[in-house]
Amino acid sequence: MKNKKEQKIKTQPKTSKKTFAESSAPESKRTIKQVVIEAITANNVITNEELSATVKAQFPKSAFKDSHAAWYSSQARKGLLTGAPIEIPAQRQSKSGN
Repeated sequence: MKNKKEQKIKTQPKTSKKTFAESSAPESKRTIKQVVIEAITANNVITNEELSATVKAQFPKSAFKDSHAAWYSSQARKGLLTGAPIEIPAQRQSKSGN
């Protein structure tokens, strides 16, 4: 009979586990970032609502919302999405009800 220490140790079957990089999607798979970059470069005055709708059309199960669109627009303005800044007019929402 095995002692307590031997009973606790269970050997895991050796499987070839792939790292995240190795198991990534094929090159032809589009990403939300790619859709956003294409939408912004095609129309630099796109609103957050329009950008969200564009992403949702490509990725219906995505939780993408207006705040994400604003973040992507901000990153594009700074040049952090494509490596070069994209000229995007700032969107100002007026607060009503004051």
